[in-house]
Amino acid sequence: MPIKLHQLRALVAVADHGTIVGASRALFVSQPAVTKAIRELESDIGLTLFGRSVNGVALTQAGESLLRHARLIVGELGRAEQQMAMERGAQEGRVTVGVTPLAALTLLPDAYAQFRRDMPHITVEFLEFNLTKLQDQLRQGSLDFALAAGVEASTDPSIECSELMTSPLAFAVRANGELAKAKSLADLCDAEWLHSDTTDEYPQFVTELFTQQDLPVPRRITRCTSQSLLYSLAISIDVVMGWASHTLELANAIGHLKRLDFIETSRAARLHLMQRESAILTRPASYFIRCIRSAALVA
Repeated sequence: MPIKLHQLRALVAVADHGTIVGASRALFVSQPAVTKAIRELESDIGLTLFGRSVNGVALTQAGESLLRHARLIVGELGRAEQQMAMERGAQEGRVTVGVTPLAALTLLPDAYAQFRRDMPHITVEFLEFNLTKLQDQLRQGSLDFALAAGVEASTDPSIECSELMTSPLAFAVRANGELAKAKSLADLCDAEWLHSDTTDEYPQFVTELFTQQDLPVPRRITRCTSQSLLYSLAISIDVVMGWASHTLELANAIGHLKRLDFIETSRAARLHLMQRESAILTRPASYFIRCIRSAALVA
């Protein structure tokens, strides 16, 4: 038997909400209707998709495999329905944007302001993930596109990646702290180094920075992927903060940080636009990307 769309919607809803009750509320159908859709789907494909757990239901391995396809199909159909509604003259729609930590501090504010002026009725959702989760969400069609800040682009062939802007790495400490007196890298061997990189690239970079000058490598290299906590720590305690130069300028608008110009490096942070390969974007999503590219030209 062919898989039916309402079955895939039931699968996605139960996976997202963890219970039949939650799925029925999200789909605005009865609990027996959701249960029937899942049982018919399992019967049609000859595999068990859910098992019982202490918190409700849990996906089996087969369920996880099918869910990836189901999300993509349901998501693409939803976008098609939105696009056709707009063709009929409707102004409502939705754009879901993924971001990595700190990516939002660069181009998004100006781009979003332009987008919101021209498309005031579109619902927009920003979701922050690390790079691995971001790619997974793009592959499943849960995001229209994403902005990722990092040193290198994604090498995943299923993800189209284009560079929007490049900014040299810059380093700063709180302006009224002890580390503000540092004059060389040697003064920072015992300091704590704070970063938001979700990979191991930044700790490796710091290690290379010190070993190249035959200096002891700092023992404390701390990852913090919370944007608000990152800034709060940077202005509250003595840490060395590594940021893209452009981001540092924005974050230091009120002068709480002191840039350490004596740290020289050729490395740069790059902001990338990421999309699922061959993704068909809705009109609002396409326009939002144009706004982002326009902001990149003047950044």
